[in-house]
Amino acid sequence: MTQNTADRIKDAKSLGTYDVYIEIDSDCEELLDAVDLDYEEVADDTTQNEICLSFTPDEFKEVFAQVNLTDDYWNEVSLTEILLNPEMCEYATKVTIYKPTGDIICYR
Repeated sequence: MTQNTADRIKDAKSLGTYDVYIEIDSDCEELLDAVDLDYEEVADDTTQNEICLSFTPDEFKEVFAQVNLTDDYWNEVSLTEILLNPEMCEYATKVTIYKPTGDIICYR
């Protein structure tokens, strides 16, 4: 586990939030800028940017009310479509969810 991952687990646990990190191709920067989303370049891959969305438990339940995360349909593209929009989901390469319990759900 990298320090970055350990820090993210600790943050989600201490704040009681569900932190969703979406890795998205850097070719999508103009779309992200157009909707005023904050993002950072992924440290070990300059072709990817990362967006962080934090949800309280109630917000997370509301957003994912119709989603069974264990269903084969759900992946980084379908989750990004729910969280951002259909145009941006085409650029998604990875979605990682850090739960307040310390568990991690990752789609690649």
